[in-house]
Amino acid sequence: MVHPSSDHRIAVIDIGSNSVRLVVYAGNSRFPAVSFNEKVLCGLGRTVAETGLLDGKAVTEALETLERFAILIKQMRIQDIRPVATAAVRDAQNGREFIKSVEHRSGFKIRILSGQEEARYSAMGVLAGLPEADGLVGDMGGGSMELIHISKGRINENVSLPLGPFLLAEHNKKGKRELVARIDEIIQDVPWGLVGRDRDFYSVGGAWRAIARLHIEQTQYPLHILHNYSIPRDDVIALCDVVSGLSPASLARLPGIAAKRAETLPIAATVLHRIFTIIRPRRLVVSALGLREGILYDSMSRTVKNRDPLLEACHEIAALSGRFPEHANALLQWIDPLFIGEPLPDRRVRLAICMLSDVAWRGHPDYRAEKVLMEVLYGRFGGIDHRGSVLMALSLYVCYGGSLGHAEIAEIERLLPPEDIERVKLIGLALRLAQRFSGGTSSALKLGRLVLDQDVLTLRLKPAAHSLGGEVVLRRLESVARALGRRAAIIDE
Repeated sequence: MVHPSSDHRIAVIDIGSNSVRLVVYAGNSRFPAVSFNEKVLCGLGRTVAETGLLDGKAVTEALETLERFAILIKQMRIQDIRPVATAAVRDAQNGREFIKSVEHRSGFKIRILSGQEEARYSAMGVLAGLPEADGLVGDMGGGSMELIHISKGRINENVSLPLGPFLLAEHNKKGKRELVARIDEIIQDVPWGLVGRDRDFYSVGGAWRAIARLHIEQTQYPLHILHNYSIPRDDVIALCDVVSGLSPASLARLPGIAAKRAETLPIAATVLHRIFTIIRPRRLVVSALGLREGILYDSMSRTVKNRDPLLEACHEIAALSGRFPEHANALLQWIDPLFIGEPLPDRRVRLAICMLSDVAWRGHPDYRAEKVLMEVLYGRFGGIDHRGSVLMALSLYVCYGGSLGHAEIAEIERLLPPEDIERVKLIGLALRLAQRFSGGTSSALKLGRLVLDQDVLTLRLKPAAHSLGGEVVLRRLESVARALGRRAAIIDE
């Protein structure tokens, strides 16, 4: 299925029960960048439960969409193409006939995934972006819901359940009580389902992402990033209670909800409500990665899988945009004396910040701080939560001369506790000093070292390096010292 590609791009085509999507990934690295992403809500599985057949109008739309994808892939000269189909095609009587039409018109060789394969790939996608994930993965599609138990990076029990909104539509027509009874029956029939109690529930799929987006709007959360966004159990139940009672027309009027998505959202909300009522996970965590990323992750070598997705992504960005991408570890170690007793997870985030500390230099000097803030805050990173993303973005904002406390960034700052704000300021000012002192070179950093004691932050210079401690360096050293409540001094060793 994998073919060598001169441009190292991979096209994944996902023919789902509700949507047909093409995503092009820029290579098979640990956390590959997305270079193209297009989705069409065709609704292939809308009529499968009632008639046993794929929806006729949806088939026409899907075939046209897939022909378009074939042309684009050809123009992009992509050789590595991985097309898959899921529940609707798997279950429909005319599913194989549809696939033959797709293969004839597009030239793709489509792989129809089993329910178990679909569940496994969905879980792998979650682990690709959240390596520490522990609990249950739920992937809500139009024709099925995959439920997977994951722990310590491993996929354990998994099952594909008939809980897709299209399959539940007939029960919904009979009333809310009938719908809830059917959902409860299916959930309670999973013998290992309660392993998710008081653990995280990782949601995959557009319907549940739409519900999370509503929570972001409702709570006026300032960071509109869905990946790794979390919602406490009681909030999930309360929000789903409201959404499940709204009509599709009412939901379509809400910001960010497409009319076609609104058709299935009340049922999707009811399923999520019953999961959180019966299994009682501690919170919902949104995963923007799922089946498609799982397909990529599955083909990676163990060596690549074991790499840190955050650090690898930062390294790739630095290699493309920075002047001195190899400088990060030297920077980290040079400012280490300012962070004694730092927990290892926070040091990892600080290393990521060091990797990105030179990526905005091409921007206009007056707007570099704003540029790096937006690019990092809204960048595509794996292996990091929202706190970490904000720490990275604000630290780099300070590194490039931005000042904390301005009205323009107050909403972002409020996502961090006071101790993290102090940490942001210290990291940014320390990197600002290091970059000015060294001119961005690792060799120059070796000509001086920081020493922190009870009263003074000292920059100690090697012999013959006295001139590196000029007025600009002293001013930046003083800024770092003030942040630590110390005096500043530069001395020759």
